[in-house]
Amino acid sequence: MTKNLYKGSFNVSGQPITLHTRSVSKDRAYDNFIIQLAKKCNVGRFSMLSMFDGSKDNYLIEEVSK
Repeated sequence: MTKNLYKGSFNVSGQPITLHTRSVSKDRAYDNFIIQLAKKCNVGRFSMLSMFDGSKDNYLIEEVSK
């Protein structure tokens, strides 16, 4: 299974954060980004999941390369 490169752009309380990850799907990339953001912001995963649950237009995940 090939892992593609994904770029995630997130707005965390007004602060833009851009991350990259390799993953087999966009959903898996989202999970990886949530874990990275939680560590970076020193909060729990569930805090990040509730912040980026899709109810607001505050993040974008796009495939950069295959």
